Amino acid sequence: RVLVADDEPVTLRLHQMVLRQAGVEAALFEDGDSVILEMDSVSPDLAVLDYQLPGKNGLELVAALRAHPKLAGIPIIVVTGYRELELKEALLEAGANEVIIKPFSPRMLRARIEELLMLPA
Repeated sequence: RVLVADDEPVTLRLHQMVLRQAGVEAALFEDGDSVILEMDSVSPDLAVLDYQLPGKNGLELVAALRAHPKLAGIPIIVVTGYRELELKEALLEAGANEVIIKPFSPRMLRARIEELLMLPA
C-alpha cells in the first residue's frame, strides 16, 4: 500500500493510475495534516509526497514518517516543482529516498516505485 499526498486532484489521479498499473493500492490525501492523522491506519509500504501541501509540507511529512516507530523505514519519494538544490538536499537529509522534479514521466515514477517496493517490472 502506498500513501500519496498531493493537493492537485489531477496529480492525485495520475499517481493512483500509476500505482494501479503497478498492481499497488493507494491511500490518497490532499493535505499534510490528514497524512499525520491517518498514517497509522494506512500503514503504508511507501510514500509519495508532494512538497508543497496545505498543512504540513513534504519536508515535515518526511520528518514525521522517519520519527514514526513503525514507518521509519519505508521508502519516501518527494515530488516538487522547486528546483533549488538546497531543498533537495534538505529533503534527502531528512530521510527522503528520492526527490523527483516536476514535470516527470509517469513511467519513470512507476519504475522508481516498483524498484523501491521490489516489485516485478
